Order: sequence, then structure tokens, then C-alpha cells
Amino acid sequence: MNHTTAAIEQHLEEAGSAHHDAFVDVDGVDPEWPLWYASYLADRLRDSAGFAGTRSELVYWLVRLDKEYGEADSAIPWARFYAVRLAAL
Repeated sequence: MNHTTAAIEQHLEEAGSAHHDAFVDVDGVDPEWPLWYASYLADRLRDSAGFAGTRSELVYWLVRLDKEYGEADSAIPWARFYAVRLAAL
């Protein structure tokens, strides 16, 4: 794993923890989670990983990766799965 992928994975893990903390009162239920994650991650990914996309593009990729991850039935942690694919953009 390269530095960029590791940085993205770390940001995704931090976002997951922050999202859990923000929505603990509703047991993590957040139908707008991609927008929440994109808002949390956009500047962090731009600064540390050179992600040049907009928040809307990041929402698109988060939704797409969530679907791919579910279909892959992968043993890889979700943050690493997403990070590898986001780093390749």
C-alpha cells in the first residue's frame, strides 16, 4: 500500500468513527451518509491525497464503492477497499 492509499484509508476510518459518534443516538441510521462522509472527507482528501473531485463527485464514488463492496463480499476492511479505489482515480 502506498502513502496516498494509507492516508485515504486513515481518513476513511476517522470519518467512520466520527459518523458513528454523530449518529449514535439513532443507532447509526443516516440515509444521507454519503453526503455526510463527502463533507467530512473532501478537504482532507484534497490536502493529503490530492483528490481533485468535488463533493458531489465524492458522493458518487462513495455510493458506487459501497455497492461494489457489498457485491464483492470482501474480507478486506471497507476503508482499505475504498481507499485503494479512490487512490486510483
